[in-house]
Amino acid sequence: MGTFDLLSSGQTLFSNSDALDLDFVPKLLPHRENQQKYIATAIQPLIAGRSGKNLLIRGASGIGKTAATKRVLIDLDDADIQANISWIFINCWKCDSTFKVAEEIAHQLGFKFTHNMNTPEIISKIREISAKKDGIVFAFDEVDKISDTDFLYLILEEIKKKTILLITNDLSWGEALDQRIKSRLAPEVLEFPEYNGEEIFDILKVRRTYAFYEGVWAEDAFKLIVEKASQYSDVRVGVILLKTAGEIAEAAGSKKVKLEHAQKAIANTDAFKIKSSSDLIDDEKFILNLVRENSGKTTGELFEIYLKAGGDKSMKTFTRHLQKLATKKYISMEITTEGFQGKSSVIKYVGFEKKLNDF
Repeated sequence: MGTFDLLSSGQTLFSNSDALDLDFVPKLLPHRENQQKYIATAIQPLIAGRSGKNLLIRGASGIGKTAATKRVLIDLDDADIQANISWIFINCWKCDSTFKVAEEIAHQLGFKFTHNMNTPEIISKIREISAKKDGIVFAFDEVDKISDTDFLYLILEEIKKKTILLITNDLSWGEALDQRIKSRLAPEVLEFPEYNGEEIFDILKVRRTYAFYEGVWAEDAFKLIVEKASQYSDVRVGVILLKTAGEIAEAAGSKKVKLEHAQKAIANTDAFKIKSSSDLIDDEKFILNLVRENSGKTTGELFEIYLKAGGDKSMKTFTRHLQKLATKKYISMEITTEGFQGKSSVIKYVGFEKKLNDF
């Protein structure tokens, strides 16, 4: 038997496997209709010839912030409007400096000849291109990963009609922005709440419809995938497991994705890290290590340990780092009345290497 004999028939369970890529943007985004309308409302003034609103879009990872924003921008292209409006979408993890952001904006606007140009020269070209448009929507995903925010000041000053969308899972991002940027930006905050189990079921059901032929999933297998995704409150976990289970079933020559395939997908994802320490700054990594070694301590007790270990931040900054770690689900913070200063929190380590089959 040849290595690829199993695939010789050309049969597949997947109608569109691309729908299970993490950057796929579904046409239908259940339970994010209100947020999409809010984003569209911020852009609406551009269509009427005015500058739009700026939004700070925030919430935990894996709850649809990026997908909802991209969906609105894609729909803007398809809308029957007369205005000449362009949109720019940039991931600040990849473009993490003002120069890289400026260069990427120019490229997305169709100007590719940025080699040997400096930032002011590129911005000048962007201003020239934008003057011929009725407006530009700038969306910056994972904006908390940017190393400097000068690009915001330049956009606010140089581009007349625009909407700026800033997407982050860091609830405290923006507090340290230069006052000149804050006063000009003045964003409205759009919160994305976490999905509950029923919502995750609906979302993954839609994604399953996009990706698989009808009737190939056993319901108990699908419900197990939903259960695992719900334990993380992260749709991306479910999407990864849907794809893995489908591939396992297909490799076994099965015409249906069964419970055993879903179970094996979870087992095979044993080394999958649902969190990665690479998205933490040095102070957060330092504090996370202290929490791991002292899980169950109160905020005050941990702060004393932090100072003795060489930490030099204030209690306020230390607490803010704890809150950011909790938002990213590395730790949990449980309010308690214990502690000599009244109400405090018990800090427990959750871990960024927790495995799917630990649940």
